Amino acid sequence: MPFRHYYYCESCDGTWLVEAEVAVEGDCPFCAARDVFPYRSDEPARLADDAARIARRLAAALRKAVAKPAPVPAESRRLKRAASR
Repeated sequence: MPFRHYYYCESCDGTWLVEAEVAVEGDCPFCAARDVFPYRSDEPARLADDAARIARRLAAALRKAVAKPAPVPAESRRLKRAASR
């Protein structure tokens, strides 16, 4: 499984990430600065944990959105009352 390597270029303040097995110095894709090293790397296990946590939060948000109906605008309530008279 590849690692996720985060790069920061001091020359142009550019940031990017690369997923690869090994961390190597690279060239900045924005200003072509040479030999930029990654400042942080995430392990594959951490990436899986992050993805699982995001999936749980998304599932909880979807359940909450489906369980709670959208509020009815005031204009719709007024029209319903007028129609029922």
